[in-house]
Amino acid sequence: MSEAGPGHEPPLPRWAPAALSFVAGYVDSYTFLALFGLFVAQVTGSLVIGAAELVTHDIGIAGKVIAVLAFVFAAALTTASIRWIRDRGRAALAATLAVETALLALFTATMLASAPIGGVDDWRGILAGAFGAMAMGTQSVIVRLLMRGVPQTNVMTGNMTQLGIETTELILAWRRWARDPADRDDAEEFAKVRARLLVVLAIAVGFFFGAAAGAVIYAKAGLPGAPLSVVIVAALTLWAAWRERRV
Repeated sequence: MSEAGPGHEPPLPRWAPAALSFVAGYVDSYTFLALFGLFVAQVTGSLVIGAAELVTHDIGIAGKVIAVLAFVFAAALTTASIRWIRDRGRAALAATLAVETALLALFTATMLASAPIGGVDDWRGILAGAFGAMAMGTQSVIVRLLMRGVPQTNVMTGNMTQLGIETTELILAWRRWARDPADRDDAEEFAKVRARLLVVLAIAVGFFFGAAAGAVIYAKAGLPGAPLSVVIVAALTLWAAWRERRV
């Protein structure tokens, strides 16, 4: 799933990007429900809602604009950090996951300390949304630069398109292989397409379950359920650090 070599991460197990996708869905549900319609992972949603609020003269547009800018800022900073780490011949996955963990911790701490958030113009809610957006911007770059061949974990429109493409490709590859099971090239192509499909499917399912879990836990437990995202990414950070020491 990723490039190997000095300063590059070895291939990842399929569950790793699926876990990040779960976190993206989970955080998006929390920000949408607790921060008045803000999407920090699916930035497209925030842009659309912000544009609608511009027409309706809703003051909620300010928080969404700040969140989008925070996402872009974090993406740029993470990209520069990865380049800097790789230029020194080191793997960057554990370090950047640690940054995402810290940003998610700031997001959840701000949410908990701000409760109850008074409205879309509450600066504490805007700050929490900015930290959440920065965490998701960091995650987006981690997947793009350190998990080559893995679809984005927080943009499901493209993944749904890819799911349709890979499903069709799998059927076609299976038909070619079924006609001549002894053909090694057809068998290898079928295996490659199946592997790609399983990666996209795992990410899509992870996001769905993350969004559902976030909605249900928010409804049952409220803001105290938000730290689950921190726990998951922190566990991934420790796993990545352990793996980097072994390579």
